[in-house]
Amino acid sequence: MRPGNEYTGKEADKFVETTFSRLSALPQSTSVIIRGDSGFATPKFYEMCDTHGVDFLVRLKANSKLGKLAETALVDCPPKYEESKCVYHEFKYQAASWGKARHVIVCSTHTADELVPWNHAFVVTSLASEAPETLFKTYRQRGNAENQIKELKCGFGFDKTDSSTFARNTARALITGIAYNLVQLFKQLFVSEDRRSTISSLRFSLFHIAGRIAWHARRVVIHLASNYVYKNWFSRLMDEVHQLAT
Repeated sequence: MRPGNEYTGKEADKFVETTFSRLSALPQSTSVIIRGDSGFATPKFYEMCDTHGVDFLVRLKANSKLGKLAETALVDCPPKYEESKCVYHEFKYQAASWGKARHVIVCSTHTADELVPWNHAFVVTSLASEAPETLFKTYRQRGNAENQIKELKCGFGFDKTDSSTFARNTARALITGIAYNLVQLFKQLFVSEDRRSTISSLRFSLFHIAGRIAWHARRVVIHLASNYVYKNWFSRLMDEVHQLAT
């Protein structure tokens, strides 16, 4: 938790530092790559990755110097106004606050019928031996993580911080995280055929359903609505949960 007027990437290196200690327990043959948005684009973060031997792909915010380097690299391949075009390239770059020059990959795109010649996306990386196009594909896969964060916020209310103290908001965030992890475990164990199901779809099909609970001969009986279309699926899941519990 942090004040709302602080930049989201402040102390990003400290945020992931505990993760590195856990990563050190993995077999030495395991390859680890950290993908991050521009909030992680700090010298301390790069240096910490170097220290722990972890590769990274981090988005850089565009600036005039990066723009000039990208435009210079594209002098010999001007875009055509009526055609869309995408060019991947790379160069060395050192910002004033960096201790050394680092490898930057660039995706330069031109959209047909637009007056702007090029739009550039910059990523700084420790993976200098890989092709820029391959690295950008790897970086863009972080969209899956964005979807998980979106589900955590929209499906579980993780972004609700309406209490007046940090302690209460932190406790609520931790409880929300536990609930999210329990649902993820439930999907891994019982919904393996569609692990991409969101909490919203699970609530609609399995949790928020019409029914009645009754006691019969020391047994709990769940009476489902006759028009419940997922009745067979619900019954199968209940059997699997019961088998796991016993």
